[in-house]
Amino acid sequence: MKFHHGICLSALLVTSGALFAQAPAAAPAAAPAPRPVDLTARYQRIADRIASIDAQATRADDYNTLRNLQQMYGYYYDEALWDQVADLFADDATLEVEPHGVYVGKASIRRYFYGLTGGRQGLVQGELNNHLQLSPVITLSADGTRAQARWRAVMQDGVFGKSANWGAGLYENEYVKQGGAWKIAKLHLYVRFYAPYEGGWTRTTAALNDRFGKSTAKPDRPTAERHGSWPTRYTVPMHYAAQGIDAYRLAPANSVTAPPAPANTPRTATQLEAQVRALELKLKRLKSVDSLENLESAYGYYADMSMQDATSALFTDDGTLEILGRGIFLGSDRIYEYMRRLGAPTDGRLFTHMQLQPVINVSADGNRANIRARLFEMFGVNGQQAQWAEGVYENTFILENGVWKYQTLNGYQTFYTDYEKGWGKASNPLMNYFPGYPPDMPHSIEYEPYPAVFVPPFHYRNPVTGK
Repeated sequence: MKFHHGICLSALLVTSGALFAQAPAAAPAAAPAPRPVDLTARYQRIADRIASIDAQATRADDYNTLRNLQQMYGYYYDEALWDQVADLFADDATLEVEPHGVYVGKASIRRYFYGLTGGRQGLVQGELNNHLQLSPVITLSADGTRAQARWRAVMQDGVFGKSANWGAGLYENEYVKQGGAWKIAKLHLYVRFYAPYEGGWTRTTAALNDRFGKSTAKPDRPTAERHGSWPTRYTVPMHYAAQGIDAYRLAPANSVTAPPAPANTPRTATQLEAQVRALELKLKRLKSVDSLENLESAYGYYADMSMQDATSALFTDDGTLEILGRGIFLGSDRIYEYMRRLGAPTDGRLFTHMQLQPVINVSADGNRANIRARLFEMFGVNGQQAQWAEGVYENTFILENGVWKYQTLNGYQTFYTDYEKGWGKASNPLMNYFPGYPPDMPHSIEYEPYPAVFVPPFHYRNPVTGK
């Protein structure tokens, strides 16, 4: 569901401008000076409207912040960065992964996560721990201090050469806004299935499903109610009413009013115009989030079909592209040639290039942005080969003549694996340079993909601690 933040402020500006036009013309010298017009009530009405629009914009910004928060949780979980994960929770938060019990308070939640990896933080050679966060439905409270959200989780994990699993589940979470920062107040994961890669969910059992999320740390209390997992049918309760999902991002009837001006300090048109300009910038940044997500998704759709012209047009003239260790290509023309060498779409060729889980941050001036996104790829040639791939993008963008474009696109490979073998048995090394088409520069970071341990750099700090 998309929400467009195109709130029109022209009426405010026209009204403010009209105030200047009301200054009385000079009176004849002999006539008494006219009594000054009292504009206090009109200024207050304009200030109230600004406050009301700003409150709606703040709610839309809260939605984007909540989405970033949960998706950052997924990226930290990928790398077993448990301190970063735990810091996303409120001090009195609860965590429950059925059927393993409930953990109460941030310290207990931290113990739970460390108990997933034998008391250590971070992955070790050969471990995979992907935890995709998808399909949010977010509901804000009327006062904007609490929220609920439903998320879909997709898991890919294993130990290279030993095991591989994948799974799926649903989160029904609660959040609280404290000191201006959103935090997780309640995290509840209902595991749908968790099955070995070989055989998949068609052969799973409740006992296999229960393996996911089992920590060596003792819970503070048992799970209150055990719910069935696949193949048992169970519908996870939805926090939202079906008839209300179309309006979940908007406030109820807004009665926000601006505080009255301090005594003996009347509002002025100049002050109101400054508030309007600040609000316009806020709305510009909110609209940019939608535009940037569209741009990231469009890249994936173009890549699906090897549309070189369309792809290169998404970049600035001096943009850069760096993918899979093939080096850095400078400029839209070189990017076009890179894409051309991936091959043209033909019958029997599959190249699905999904862009998922975007964490979007727009600069304070609204002219630059960063996105961390997840690549989930299915590649194949009919009758010959099939592969899965997963990776992480860290991309930068610039607003050029009112249009968002890529400044840099940097794709880090987590794994490429044969469909038949899976990530437990096979993982391809980084790609080689294209024959006869070397990059303009070598790749910027030396790394090896899974089963090696590599954490793609984050463009953001933890939204709660700033670390």
